[in-house]
Amino acid sequence: MMLKGVFAALAVSVLVPSAANATTEPTGRVSAIQPDGVAQALINLGYTAELATDSNGDPLINADIGGWQAALLFYECNAKTHDGCQSLQFVANFTPEKKFTAEDAVRFNRNTRFASVSLGKDDAVMMTWDVVTGKGIDLEVFSNSVDMFRSAMDTLGTEVFK
Repeated sequence: MMLKGVFAALAVSVLVPSAANATTEPTGRVSAIQPDGVAQALINLGYTAELATDSNGDPLINADIGGWQAALLFYECNAKTHDGCQSLQFVANFTPEKKFTAEDAVRFNRNTRFASVSLGKDDAVMMTWDVVTGKGIDLEVFSNSVDMFRSAMDTLGTEVFK
């Protein structure tokens, strides 16, 4: 009878997660509210990500996504505490080797859903990609957004480089 009680106790301990495990296991959600979680999600997807702060004090992630340098800017953050952010903006800047005109930017924007390409000084090309996360989006949705952003950078890269 004693042995049966030991097995029952072991079974319960296996089936019921400890409080420590409950707080450290990934939730499968990504939110701008937790910048370190966004950086870790990028790392888990196989990219590099370094958490920093921008000139306003808001979180910023410098990343290498598919061989392209990009930044993730955090928006709708508390103006005083710089936390509680609600959305992200992926940003990639290109210094083109080939001519890229305003008409090219309009065509790219029309053909690439969610991306926004603009031209800056000295013919610089900037692509942005906004993601609203609120209290969290599913990791698979975040992964798809990152993949689509990487694909858009690949496409734009072929248009601005030789």
